[in-house]
Parts: sequence; C-alpha cells; structure tokens
Amino acid sequence: MGRNYRSSELLEMRTTPFNPKDAKDTSDLLDMCVKAMQDTHRSTREKALAALAGALEALPPLGDELDNRCFCIFALCGVRIKEGSYKEERLAFRAAGLLALTLRAAAPGFLAHSFPLIARMIEDRYYAPTLLATLDCLAAVTFAGARGKEDVERSMKAVWDLVFFPSVSGEASETKPSPQVLVAAVSTWTFLLTTIVSVTDAHRKGDSAAWNATVASLAGLLDHDDRAVRMAAGEALAVCVELNLTQHAPRKDMDALAAKVSELASEPPGRGLNNAALPQQKDLFREIAAFLDHGERPEKSLPTSMEGCVALEVSTWAKSVQLNFLTRFLGNGFVKHVQDNELFKDAFSYGADAGKVLSVAKKKHSSNMDRHFKVKPDRLWLHWNIFCLYPYRARHKPETLLLVGRN
Repeated sequence: MGRNYRSSELLEMRTTPFNPKDAKDTSDLLDMCVKAMQDTHRSTREKALAALAGALEALPPLGDELDNRCFCIFALCGVRIKEGSYKEERLAFRAAGLLALTLRAAAPGFLAHSFPLIARMIEDRYYAPTLLATLDCLAAVTFAGARGKEDVERSMKAVWDLVFFPSVSGEASETKPSPQVLVAAVSTWTFLLTTIVSVTDAHRKGDSAAWNATVASLAGLLDHDDRAVRMAAGEALAVCVELNLTQHAPRKDMDALAAKVSELASEPPGRGLNNAALPQQKDLFREIAAFLDHGERPEKSLPTSMEGCVALEVSTWAKSVQLNFLTRFLGNGFVKHVQDNELFKDAFSYGADAGKVLSVAKKKHSSNMDRHFKVKPDRLWLHWNIFCLYPYRARHKPETLLLVGRN
C-alpha cells in the first residue's frame, strides 16, 4: 500500500504555504499541486490548480507511460469540480483536458468517466464562464480519448443541443446561451467534426436530410446580431462544404447561403453588435466567398520552433479550425506537443501535408492502455495514500472518485 505519513509530516505539509517556485522539477511541482489541491483554503487550491495547468502545458506528452500520480490528479480535478468554487471548476476542467492530451494512454478512461458530468453541465446551461471551460475540456478529452466516430458524435450531439436546444412541450427554452457561449459551442462542434472526416459518399447520401438540416441551422446563425457568432457559424459552414457534407443540399439553399456570405463580406457598419469586429468579419467572409465561388482555401503558416525556421503550413478550413483550437487551448505547450505528441505528428509535424488533418480514425491505441484499464479499479489506486492526505467521502471506495459528478 501507499506510504503512511507521520503526524509531524502531515502537519508540516498542511501548514507550509504553497509556492510553485519551491519545486525542484516538474514531477515535484505536480506532487505539490496534488497536496495543495486538498488544502482547506480556497485560495491555495485555486493557486495549485493554476500551477497544475501551467505544469501540464510544459510537461512532455507521456505517450503510453501510466503514472498513478496522473490518476490522482484526474480524481482531484473531479473533487474540485464537485465541491469547489466556480474558479476551481474552470481550472479543474482545463487541467483535465490538458491531462488527457498529455497522458494519451489514459484518455479513453478519462472521457468515459468525465462525459456524464460534462453532458449534464451542458444540458443544464451551467454558469457561463464554467461552461466555456467545460466545452474546451470536452473537445480535448473527446479528441484524445475517442475510440471511434461514435464517441465523437456523442460529444457533438451534446454541444449541438446547447446551440439549438430542443424545445420542451413545443415551447422554446427560456435559458438561451450567451453569444460567448454560442461561439464556443459552435467552434467546439466544428473542431470535433473535423476529427471524423472519413465520411463516405454513401453515408452522406443516406444522411443527406440530417446534414441539410444541420447546414440550414448553422446558416440561420449568420443572421445573429453578434458578429463573433456569425463568424463561428461561417467557419462551421465552410468546413461542412469542404467535407462535401452539402453535396446533396438543394441548389436554392446553397445559392441563398452564397448570397448571405457575400452580403456579410461587404456589410456596412451598424448592422450588428461590436463594430470593432466588422473588419475581421468581412475578411473571413471574403475568404469563405472565394472558397464557395472557386474553391480557394485559406493558407496560413505558423512557426513551430524557437528559431521560427520550421513552419506549419495550413491549407484547408478543417486544419485551420484544428490549429486555432489547439494553439489556444495548449498555449505555450503547443510547440512541444507538435514535436513530441504522437496524436499530432501525422498532421502537424514538420513536412506534413498542409491539408492533412487530425482524425480519431487514425489514432493508434496502445495495448498497454487496454491491459491497464482491465485491471480492477482499486489497483489503480494502490498508492492513493502517497498523494491524498484528506479523508474524502470516496477515500474508502476510491473507484467512486473517478466518477466525476455531483452527488
């Protein structure tokens, strides 16, 4: 079993102020964060979660290496989501998403255990700032942990229902998502869509009615007052067209879409909120118009080395969407992941095809991972006492702590 701490050691760890600068290395910092996340003071826990996210950004992807410390981190993120402040919730969701991308082998388990809570928070249209972090976490954990198209589609449906919420008894819901949440949700849905690009023509034709309805719903967002919502919807539509999901759409609908895109590309001031974003809106919809008219795709180049001499080339809408999400979510850790993370190498490594995108269908799952998750839950927590110092309710049933959710 894990190490038993003496009373004097526990007292010292509980009274010593948390200071990330005291860490000798990344592993030491992670251990300090795990201990501080169990502190009785909210400010200490929040500081620990922020330091944890920073450490996970800088941590080299661990591939198939499984570390009990990481299961403790995931479990404690669940505790903070269940019992913490709004700020703790947001930071914990970010840490969980980063952990899934960093510890690739454990990601399917993280997705399985976290999805019920994430779906419930989305369905309940939870506190908006936390909901934004929830959507980011869902995107990261789904991409890292999805074992196939079905896992991604489940997450996409949860997000779609947030944007186009089903009516209850024929009446529209009174709780409408804010423009900021709409932008995040549409962008998350689009990112997830780009990871399941291997849709055959037979599937497109068989699901043509559903995809036509999807495109029509997204096109409706182009009339939204908020320019950021329009732009998120425009990107989503461009991806749908690029993936040939509009192949069987009625001609009149596509003509109407092209006309609306042209209108937004030359819109005068005063027809929407936030005129400061008007130039950005016009630039984006000019690119979309050029794509719809003659297939011209956006081209971008992003440095992926400290010297800036190794650049990542992007030449499709789908890859641009993926790049935008990953650079924003991973922050300073993006370059390290591009260089070392097997999840990203196919599409984002130096010399990769500019049009190649990340796909869940091409991920290689480790046999070590499969064997690891067949082990009884209590075996995962063999060294629980090493990290967890406080008697949470789940202490004597550690497997329940993985069930991230509200009691």
